[in-house]
Amino acid sequence: MPRPATRAFLVYNALRLALFVACAALLALAGLRSIVLLAVALLVSGVLSYFLLDRQRQALAESLGDAVDRGRRRMAERTEREDAYVDEMLARDADVTRLDR
Repeated sequence: MPRPATRAFLVYNALRLALFVACAALLALAGLRSIVLLAVALLVSGVLSYFLLDRQRQALAESLGDAVDRGRRRMAERTEREDAYVDEMLARDADVTRLDR
């Protein structure tokens, strides 16, 4: 099962692609061809997706935000463990140095 951020990303982009293909097909039926067809389909599908895919875009943004927050928490935990380890090593080194005197 994909992670929520991956799932939201795949759903949103699959819907964007489907919207682009639908626009391109309708514009091809209307008589547009070549690069003009692609440019107009990209523009129209982009504008339509802004309105039609708002809920999916919000879900994607939320799941990506959650993923970033989880990554930051994991990084903070690792940093904390590393700092504790370094502090312990420095304390041991200071004890050894005192014993040598």
